[in-house]
Amino acid sequence: MIQALGFFIAWNTTMNKVTSRLLATLRMRQLELISTLAELGNMRAAGEKLHLSTAAISKGLREVESLFGTRIFDRLPRGVVATAAGQLIVMRARMLLNEVAHLSDELAAGRVGDSIKIGAPPFLAWTLVPHLLKRVPAGQAAMPVRILEGRLADMCRYLENGDIDVLVTMNTPSELGSLKGDGFAIEQIGIEQWIVVCAPGDPLARRARPGRPYRWRDLDDQRWILPPRPTQARMMVEQIRLHHELAPIVPRIESMNAITNLQLAEQELGITLAARSAAADRLQRATLVEVPMEDLPPAVPIALVYRLRNAQEAPIAALRAAVQRFSKDTASVAPRQSASSRKFSERKSRS
Repeated sequence: MIQALGFFIAWNTTMNKVTSRLLATLRMRQLELISTLAELGNMRAAGEKLHLSTAAISKGLREVESLFGTRIFDRLPRGVVATAAGQLIVMRARMLLNEVAHLSDELAAGRVGDSIKIGAPPFLAWTLVPHLLKRVPAGQAAMPVRILEGRLADMCRYLENGDIDVLVTMNTPSELGSLKGDGFAIEQIGIEQWIVVCAPGDPLARRARPGRPYRWRDLDDQRWILPPRPTQARMMVEQIRLHHELAPIVPRIESMNAITNLQLAEQELGITLAARSAAADRLQRATLVEVPMEDLPPAVPIALVYRLRNAQEAPIAALRAAVQRFSKDTASVAPRQSASSRKFSERKSRS
């Protein structure tokens, strides 16, 4: 125990030293250098774009790698390629550069304090957020909006740190359980049903018969396309299979992005579990079809999350008003929870 504590203290001290060194010496120009190198893959081309000599680019890269304590690019005869660590550094560097660019734009536009930053999982950013923004009251319709998509764990951290103003997400313990402390308001927007989908040419679709839904055990040998654990969609599949005393699925393809998973399913590469709203357009165009199942995971509430102390700020108040309009507009046409989903919920409550 004492040894473990000593290791943690030493590790934490080391990490603090690395952070302090980067904060003291790292410059935005160096971040621009590695971003440009990753984009062009060639020191000479990067030098031309940045108006620097190739020697200066090479020296600058060595200095940045020394600061991070790791090789960022592999030098090859025909250029440079980011290492695994380099890919992470480049991604974060571009995020910082984008933040500086956005700050400059906001200052130039004179709109400081009158913008809103929205975080959301990709499928909600694609399906729901546009409907909310369309319903923002006229007086705030022109406010600058930034949408940040990503993993919910990251989004919760951004909300806690003030990097985003609101979060549009699924209201479940697994999704919002990582929020630390209180002081957050959670307003329900609607509900979302998850369904199993595949391409029309998939054997599963061709074998489907009206009134004869598939059992979950029938899908044991199917090629599944799923996000990795512990995402909500993956846990939904595993929970419902556990209820039927079936082993967890080993996906053929794992992909974090729900839209990517739908595109993969369209190409007859397998079947996937998707939010109905995310698949709606493809279902309408018949590039995907819903697989009839004996039961489905319970519908999940979708919510708007923000800090209570910011509730009356103009941008957040405008988005809250948009949520109310959206809820009112969709109340009369909102799909009821499917019979198969209700059946699973009832079984679960009895178990």
